[in-house]
Amino acid sequence: PSVPVIKIARTLRLTGNYETVLVSFRKKQEDFLEKAFDKVIFINLTHKLSKKNAINFLKNLFSKETRYSLKELRRLNPYVFQITGPDLFTLFSIFLINKKTPRIYFAYDIWKFFEKKWSFKNPGIKELFQKIIEERFFRMCDGVLHKGPEDEFNYLDYEIFVPSLSFYPGCLDEWIIPIKKNKKLKNIRLVYAGGPLAAWNGRVNFIDVTREITKQGIYFSTSSKPIVEKDSEIFFEEEKKNPYFKFGERGKTEDFSKNVSKYDYGIIPDFFNTSIINPLWPKTSMANKLFTYIEAGLPVIINEQSEVMAEIVRKNKIGIVIKYEELKNLRNLILKKDYNKLLKNVKKVQEKYRLSKNIHLIEGFYEKCCNLKHMK
Repeated sequence: PSVPVIKIARTLRLTGNYETVLVSFRKKQEDFLEKAFDKVIFINLTHKLSKKNAINFLKNLFSKETRYSLKELRRLNPYVFQITGPDLFTLFSIFLINKKTPRIYFAYDIWKFFEKKWSFKNPGIKELFQKIIEERFFRMCDGVLHKGPEDEFNYLDYEIFVPSLSFYPGCLDEWIIPIKKNKKLKNIRLVYAGGPLAAWNGRVNFIDVTREITKQGIYFSTSSKPIVEKDSEIFFEEEKKNPYFKFGERGKTEDFSKNVSKYDYGIIPDFFNTSIINPLWPKTSMANKLFTYIEAGLPVIINEQSEVMAEIVRKNKIGIVIKYEELKNLRNLILKKDYNKLLKNVKKVQEKYRLSKNIHLIEGFYEKCCNLKHMK
């Protein structure tokens, strides 16, 4: 499950009014799952079919374990059934749940906005497939939960006729780190909450951003090693020769914000070429990383193209909003800021987006969808 789903499930569970059950098609050793979910139903299937794993897929599909898990799924009679997608298996799972149960589609990203110029190297078959399933989810479900701006559905070329709720990932109470008072910046240390981003056409390469930052004498760390194997070598070489660049260790989920809090700023280093990629992608994007930094008590550095997130940073005065052209002057921009004033503002925003204070919005949305479903 995504981090926002884990946060919502944990907060709902802590109210004492709900039992939370996770249905997953990907087995993951997630240390925090038992705190977020009362029960996990795992269905061992994969989308990545090849000649090598096709036989295993068929074996898993007809195995006793899969049959038992599907029976468990069919026996559920939930208050609501929330789906994250777009995903073929979750689409099929909708038909296994009681028809009277309201289906809530959590549109984690809007794939309709993820469009790039066509090329032979990347014809966009996967993206097209996801967009078709995404529209199907919008048509089939009884409510839509999304983490982008309220008006983002206005940019679709079709209408959504069910209730929707824009709900930012927010700050999980247990992960909020108290702000340190009168903190002095000695050596500027930036952190990216994740592994180095994969290189793809339409976004400035992570390695180029890394070198632009570190050549200014700024320490830059990622919270984990490279995610994509083909990109690994260049970053391992960079870590060897660049004293300002290091890989961090992610550690346990429940300790993640604590580990991130050891740095001075959190950065979201996405800089896009909107002549190649649809500008709606950065415009409407809402990364959970923004709230990871807020939970950790860190001011944020972000590109102005990420309009929704940049507006949160700008409006609440919790960081620095920049253009790519300004990245080469980042050290000076940081030193001009009153760092402790930023920290005071981050503390206020931690409270503003504290999930226990805002979970009633989710509860009210679920209730609305249930009432409308039962009226039909």
